Amino acid sequence: MNLTRLAKVVGKSVPYVITLQKKFELPAREQYSGGHGVLLKKLLYLSVCAVPLKEIKELLKSERRLLELLNVDSLHERQDWFESLCSMSAGPTRLLLSGYDIGCTLTNTTVQAGLDFSARDRELFEDHEMGASALVGLQLYSKVVEGIQARMQLEIPVMRAALQWCRGVS
Repeated sequence: MNLTRLAKVVGKSVPYVITLQKKFELPAREQYSGGHGVLLKKLLYLSVCAVPLKEIKELLKSERRLLELLNVDSLHERQDWFESLCSMSAGPTRLLLSGYDIGCTLTNTTVQAGLDFSARDRELFEDHEMGASALVGLQLYSKVVEGIQARMQLEIPVMRAALQWCRGVS
């Protein structure tokens, strides 16, 4: 879909969508996947729920990194692999932004790591030698999500009151 269609999917103007993409350092493209629209909606929803920009950026970065540690990026050949796989799916085993099912809860103490789905150039050092592991990534991601979920719970009464007020005004 083009930028105009993406803006309609998100429910905002084209300039707003461009600003949103720049804010979260998402690349501009000629064509966007449906998942890109889903990701922008979720980023917008988090902003509406008063989640600070810094926390949303941290969530985006840690979720992308976790999926890279799980080698999910190797399943997709496109540069926008993360945006493409985003869906509105939710649940205890799904990541917040992408909706990707990792097969275990976020608070799990084990992860099935080391699944590589495609050949890659060998790095000088392995991830575990540099201190990177899927379990550590999951634990860091889980802390970020817990903080965001707590903030969203606090915003529910405010959102309900705002919606009720909007209905009365319009």
